Amino acid sequence: MGRFGGAELGFGSDADLMFVYRPLGEDVNKAQAEAEILVSEIRRLSADQALEFELDLDLRPEGKNGPIVRSIDSYAAYYKRWAGTWESQALLRARLISGAPAIAKAFVELIDKYRYPEQIEQSAIVEIRRIKARVEVERLPQGADPKRHLKLGRGSISDVEWLVQLLQLKHAREYPQIQTPHTLPALEQMEACGLISNSDARVLKEAWVISSSIRSSAMLYLNKRTDVLPLDRAQLEGIARLTGYPRGGASSLEQDYLAATRRGRAVFEKLFFD
Repeated sequence: MGRFGGAELGFGSDADLMFVYRPLGEDVNKAQAEAEILVSEIRRLSADQALEFELDLDLRPEGKNGPIVRSIDSYAAYYKRWAGTWESQALLRARLISGAPAIAKAFVELIDKYRYPEQIEQSAIVEIRRIKARVEVERLPQGADPKRHLKLGRGSISDVEWLVQLLQLKHAREYPQIQTPHTLPALEQMEACGLISNSDARVLKEAWVISSSIRSSAMLYLNKRTDVLPLDRAQLEGIARLTGYPRGGASSLEQDYLAATRRGRAVFEKLFFD
C-alpha cells in the first residue's frame, strides 16, 4: 500500500502493509499470531537508529482498532458494508509483495470493483477534494512554508499523487492501461490515452521526480526524517550534491524545485478541480 505499493519508497519512507489469508481450517487467532510474529521480525531486521524503517498497518479496515490480518471473506464483508471513498483511493496502491499468488489474485479481484468503479459518484469526487484540502491544512506542520514542504507542499509529491489517483478513480475502468499502483507509469498511460496533455504530464512528472529526489537526499544528508527543503545554505549545498548538482549548486537546486513545483501546482489546480 502507499508508496511501498507503488514501489516508490525513498529514504525514511514508511511501508504501508495489509495482510490477507485464506483459511485452511485454522482459526483467526492463529493467523493473527503469525502476522504479529512476521511484523515483529521485519521490524527487528530493518531497525535503524537514524532512519527507522516503520511498518504502518493503519490502512487496514478499521485502522488501529481492527485486526492486523483478515481473510478474503472478511475483507469482502467489510468493503461491501463500510468501504469509503478514501479506502477506494488507498486501494489504488495495493500490490502483492509476498505470499501465495492465488490469494493475491482473489484479493485483487475483490478490490478492483472498489478502486476501479464503473462510475464514480460526484459526491465521492467532492469528498476527495475536501479531504485533500483538509490534509493541506491539518497535516502541514505549523509554521511550515507550503512552498518548501517536499511531500505536502504546493505542487510537490502529494499534489501529483492525489491528481493521478483521482483520474484513476474516474477513468481506470474505461482505460485498463492506467490500472497500476505506480505513479509515473500511470501518468504516462494517462498521457497516451489523452486524459492529460503532453505538456501537463511533463510538468507533473518533473514536479514529482524533483520533490521525491530532494526528499530522499535531505533525509540522507541530514540523517533524520524531514520533509522540508531547508533554508540553511550549507545544508542546501549538501543536499544539492547528493541530488546530483555540481559544487555550488544549492541555489540552482532551490530555484529548480520552486519553479517545478509552482508549475506542478498550477496543473494540479486546473485538473483536480475540473
